[in-house]
Amino acid sequence: MTPEEIRLKKWLQRAFYADKKIKSLDMLLKTFRTHAEGLDGTRQYKHTGRSDTRLNGTETAFIAIADIERKYSQQKSELLKLRKDISEAISLLQDDELETVLIHRYLLFHTIEQTAEIMNCSPETVKRKQRKAIEKLTRYDLV
Repeated sequence: MTPEEIRLKKWLQRAFYADKKIKSLDMLLKTFRTHAEGLDGTRQYKHTGRSDTRLNGTETAFIAIADIERKYSQQKSELLKLRKDISEAISLLQDDELETVLIHRYLLFHTIEQTAEIMNCSPETVKRKQRKAIEKLTRYDLV
């Protein structure tokens, strides 16, 4: 594989990593929400006349949630942009078989084996078509 092909492959994989980051942020968001719900005072407490530090903890938790939600939203927008860019690049191939392989690999994030099963061919055929598609795409100034 040439250096140009390696760069192109990494360029195509950007959406995969952006998707992984979104899933991680979503898990983090759910964790923080669960934590904040435990701090929000919905449980009944006996007032003992002492200062209630739960409110500060709740406020901090909701600020953290807002920050994560902002990051999540930004990452989601970035993923949509990446998918659009990758989709446009794939369409440059003008070859249905090669486009299908790259769609499964770089937009749907299927493994070679999953792609082979869906396309009713061998994993070696998927690898060969993927290599051919990447070779063709290196002719364009994408990276």
